[in-house]
Amino acid sequence: MNAFSADPGSAAARTPEDAFRELDRVALRTEACARHRARVRVTEGRSLPASSARSTGSGPPRRAGAAHRATPEVAVLPGLPSWLPAVLGVLRGSAAVLLPQYAGDGAARDFLVVGANHLELSGVERDPRDLLGRPLSQTRPGIRAGGMYDVYRRALEGRGPATADDLDYVDLVDGGLQRGRLRGTVVLLPDEGLLLTNWEPVGDVRLSHRIQERSRLGWAEWDLVSGRMRWSHGLRRLLGLPTAPAAAAEPEHGLDGEARSVTSVDDVTAELLELRRRIVPQDVPAFAADMSALLHGGEVVDREVTLRVAGRERRIRWIGHAEPEGAGVPDSLLFTARNVTGQEELLSRALTETERLRREAAVDRRVSETFRQALTPPLGVLTAPWLSVGAVYVPSDSGVGGDWYKCRELPDGRVLLAVGDASGHGVGAASRAVQQRSALAGLAYTDQDAAALTTALGEVVYYSGLDTTATCVVGHLHPRARVLRWASAGHPTPVLVRDGVPRLLEAEHGLMLGVTAHAAYPLTTTRLRSGDLLLWYTDGVIERRGMDLDEGIAALMAAARECAERGGSAQEAVDCVAAALLGREAEDDATILALCVQ
Repeated sequence: MNAFSADPGSAAARTPEDAFRELDRVALRTEACARHRARVRVTEGRSLPASSARSTGSGPPRRAGAAHRATPEVAVLPGLPSWLPAVLGVLRGSAAVLLPQYAGDGAARDFLVVGANHLELSGVERDPRDLLGRPLSQTRPGIRAGGMYDVYRRALEGRGPATADDLDYVDLVDGGLQRGRLRGTVVLLPDEGLLLTNWEPVGDVRLSHRIQERSRLGWAEWDLVSGRMRWSHGLRRLLGLPTAPAAAAEPEHGLDGEARSVTSVDDVTAELLELRRRIVPQDVPAFAADMSALLHGGEVVDREVTLRVAGRERRIRWIGHAEPEGAGVPDSLLFTARNVTGQEELLSRALTETERLRREAAVDRRVSETFRQALTPPLGVLTAPWLSVGAVYVPSDSGVGGDWYKCRELPDGRVLLAVGDASGHGVGAASRAVQQRSALAGLAYTDQDAAALTTALGEVVYYSGLDTTATCVVGHLHPRARVLRWASAGHPTPVLVRDGVPRLLEAEHGLMLGVTAHAAYPLTTTRLRSGDLLLWYTDGVIERRGMDLDEGIAALMAAARECAERGGSAQEAVDCVAAALLGREAEDDATILALCVQ
């Protein structure tokens, strides 16, 4: 039987010590093979000599003594656009500017580094000056083997951004192996003929500590190339290992900011020895055989092993998988495990908890629907035949929020219009929004103008005792004069579409509600004309993840122009704008109130 054989029958005749000794030999041999294969893969990236390509430009050679100088965050060759260092300085992760080098057939065969920031692809720091003027085939041969060249060529050929979501990068840097999972974007700068590259590490998709503990599960990865082990917090607790080993390397961070527990090579040996001692003797041979099968590139599905943790037996169900699949000699081993001790009792408890959460969710839905109906009631028909109003409310993915609107004809003939947004999310924000809307409804029957109403509403928020703020825009429409007098308390600026051209109304905005007890608000007068479309809205309409505020406002104005051109009532216009900008659910709740002058 060779070192990779995994025969559970023959393993049963050996002692646990014999089984683990053989497993040690298998592990050492597999790690050595994985590292050799990684080095060969990287070395093959050097096969193309730099002199075989011609460049559209050149840079200075690497200068000696760079290691003794202070490391800058950004370095670029002379003659490049002045804005490039600023761009490199603000990009997250590893960023570089590359000058394509072309072969005789016109294909890009290599890339010269003409600018870079201070971060390696693996995430460690570097001196960017060490890369300037040198081709990637010499400085980072693993880029060719790992598939990055294909991404760069796609950016050149498509003349647009090219992306990669999960790229396995292995390279030799200063004689040592570096490895990481990367995602990135490559953008062509057509006027300069350069590529701007940006790569970031891909975080492992991990369960939170709370869910792992409740579900009694966890995961681990044994990187055979680097010899390091990654344990999730939940698996450490499940196996009875220390959750913060003293000798562990500095925590790495995924994209979600949660620290991984990364164990150094020395700690792998110590912790695996500790884990071995906890496996009950009768389960050792089968466990060792399963691990040997994984190290041979196989897969282990639905196995169980019993450990002694804190003086008690703990039954663990686990799954193992070798990557890359079918490689014979794997680069890494992936594990998931769950504590199935007392599973029936846990299942019963989980079902009870699920039913409780279901009932709570049903109550939340009923409360949210009640608030939604109170905050966004149907609009009536106004007396003036030339005037129509419409409104739309789109809840966030978390349910009801703090948006509200109001439209009511007053006894003196004026029309009260208002849109507000109480800070926060969920039922709490909705409750405050109902309070503010109801307060305005009572204040509206005074003879005060919109500025005075806004001041009074600010006092209601300030003295509510909840230490919260809100924004709103309140106005009175005088139908006979076709004049709107309004005030804004830190609210997004209304949009007016006139003669097919949208614009933001010029006005002086006051403080948000609740900041001070007696804030004063300026009154703005807007004269309306036939064909005008006026939109009041909350910040959920113009704020999007990954989009700045100017882009959001530009998208709103473009949608308003297109919808105004279609004509129709205010409700038709507001439905059109909502369809263009919002789905059935928004990132934040969103409200639009429209006024259309016929």
